[in-house]
Order: sequence, then structure tokens, then C-alpha cells
Amino acid sequence: MAVDSPAKGNGLKTAIDTIIAPKEAFEAIRTAPTWFWAFVISIVVAAACSFLTAPALVHATTTDWPNMVAKSPSLAGMSADQQQKALAVSLKIDGFIWLGFLLFVPIGNLIGAAVMALFNAISRGEGSFGKYWAATCNIGVVYFGVGSILTAAIVLARGTDSFDTPQALQYAVPSLALLAPAGAVKAAAFLAAFSPVTLWVAALNVLAMLQIGRLPKLQAWLTAVVLLLVPGLLGAAFAK
Repeated sequence: MAVDSPAKGNGLKTAIDTIIAPKEAFEAIRTAPTWFWAFVISIVVAAACSFLTAPALVHATTTDWPNMVAKSPSLAGMSADQQQKALAVSLKIDGFIWLGFLLFVPIGNLIGAAVMALFNAISRGEGSFGKYWAATCNIGVVYFGVGSILTAAIVLARGTDSFDTPQALQYAVPSLALLAPAGAVKAAAFLAAFSPVTLWVAALNVLAMLQIGRLPKLQAWLTAVVLLLVPGLLGAAFAK
């Protein structure tokens, strides 16, 4: 008796379809989860864009260093020589921050898949962690890939010397952070999570829950809202 082999998905096509035809992409993931191509694209594109914007980050850190020292009791208590050594370490980290996407991408995708799987379990959906992992990896092409390209384009268009603080570089892409009062660092960090790219990603998260898990619309939207709020809340928690 012949046994049907599992369907094999086209990972590259699915990654591209997530951008141009997301409904088809998530239906493909539902029957044949694929994530490797999307995972690689996210890391490579995000790392490359981060590498291109590293000079702007180095300039921003150098310019804002006196302010950083004034706000940090540990730095303020150092001698001038020690402060310069600390600055040199910070600039070296800035220069190689692009390597961080080897961790940022899988951690971000893991969090997304876990939240999706949790809501799927609560709602008794038809999805699985593996399928949601594949979904978040493909959605990552938008979040990490398209988002990084947009940031790099804006930074390079404005010029590497036009950013005076690392935060200004992080907020290069227009977001609700523009509405934050001057000096409201935590509010700006939270509102920065609401940008055209993150709202696009939220819409994709809703569609993924509907297509893959067959969840009711309310639960699908709640999942997307939670995933939208998490980066903002984390950003606000660590903002200084």
C-alpha cells in the first residue's frame, strides 16, 4: 500500500508571500511549515543593515557620552581615563552590534511562537508550536528584514552625523514616539513600538492565528495586541 509523503513547502516562496500574499503564505505553513529561508533572510538582512548604520550609532554614542556619564553614578564616579576606556568599550560594542542579530532573531521568533501557541492552547485552536514557529520566522522577514531596510534607508539618507543620541537612531522610523513629551524617555520608548512596520506585523499575526489556528477573531486580535505591546513594555522598562 502506498503511503502519501508529507507535503513539502517552498520556503523561499513562503517568505516572499508573507510580504505580498500573506493569506497564501499562512495556508502553506498550515499544511507544510517552512521557516529556514525566512530565518536566514531575517538575520542576513538585519545584520547587513545594522552594519551599514553602525557608523551612525558610533557617532551618536560619542556625541551623547557626556550626557550618559551625567546620568550614570557609576560612570560619573570614574576618573577621566576610566571614562574614556568605558567609552572605547561602548564604541567597540556599537561597531559589532550587527552580530547581535544572531541572537535577536531567534529569541524574538521564539517569544512570538510561544505567545501564539499559548493563545492557541487557551482557545483550543488547530495550530501547533512548530507551525507558529514557522509563522513567526516568516513574519520576521517583515519585522527584522523590511524594518531594518527602512531604518537603514532613513539613516543613510539623513547622514550618519545627524543623530546625536542612540535613542534618536532607534526612533529613525516614524512612530508614535513623535507624540511623546520632551524628556519623557519611557513614554517615547513605549510609543516607539507603534510604527508602520509593527502595525503591519500585528496584522500578519492576526492573519496567522486565523489561518493556521482557526481561532475566533477576538482571540486572534488579542494575540496580536499582546505581541505588539511586549516590545513597547520591555523598551519602557529598560529606558533611562
